[in-house]
Amino acid sequence: MRNLRHIILSALLAIVLLVGCERLPQDKVIASVGESVLMLSEVRAATLALSGADSVKVAQNFVDQWVRKQVKLQEAERELASSMGEIDRLVDEYRTSLLGGRLEQQYLRGRMDTLITDSMVKKYFAAHRSDFVMDRTVLKGRIVRLPDNYRQSVKLFNLMGSKSEEKQQDFLDLCMKNNFELHTFDSWVDFKEFLSYLPVRRDKNYDYILSGGEIRQMADADSKYFIQIHDVIKQGSNAPYERVEDMVRRILFNRRRTELITSYNDSLYQSALSEGVVTINNIE
Repeated sequence: MRNLRHIILSALLAIVLLVGCERLPQDKVIASVGESVLMLSEVRAATLALSGADSVKVAQNFVDQWVRKQVKLQEAERELASSMGEIDRLVDEYRTSLLGGRLEQQYLRGRMDTLITDSMVKKYFAAHRSDFVMDRTVLKGRIVRLPDNYRQSVKLFNLMGSKSEEKQQDFLDLCMKNNFELHTFDSWVDFKEFLSYLPVRRDKNYDYILSGGEIRQMADADSKYFIQIHDVIKQGSNAPYERVEDMVRRILFNRRRTELITSYNDSLYQSALSEGVVTINNIE
């Protein structure tokens, strides 16, 4: 009997999907669960863009899913009858929040000035610098990896530490000529990421390379690593401007948005009061 009903339903859906709306004189009930009904027009609307055998299969799945959803919903309403008041309250709160949010988005469209200038960001950062504290150590520096048996390693080491622009260029040329692996961090990088380019062990502390300023060395089975750190900001220190610039822009944007929304909500409230829409009685 179940298979027969399925065959009849499939045939009906196939006919419906192959015949145009203008040739259907009336709507039909395709499925029902209790007092809830699924109409033929709803099935066609859900599968209107499809045609052929696939559309029949999709329509069958649509009906099946609708029935399953209704069965579960009606069972929930029976089993959770004592909680329906709380559920209705939550639904009402969500509806109110959703409508209010949509209204605010509509109001902001075209009114929100998204331009946050560099001077605004720097001014805010200067006034609130103590609010931005590093939660990790960051640094600027560079690492060069070279073969352990490289004969001119001492020369490369000295060139790397030189303050002469000419010798720095010689250092870069030597690295390029020999195809040495060179990692340069001119922007702030996390100390942990910096260490990931070195042959380090997880159970060992490497904070010592942050102090001093001289070039340090490490080695593994077949390579040497020269390490040079130019600048360090340790965890707990005030964050540099470059690390928080985007964050400050978001803060200023959200502040501007909040001010605009607050002003709009206040204007709605005051207009309702002045027009007599709102009545507030004393609570005794």
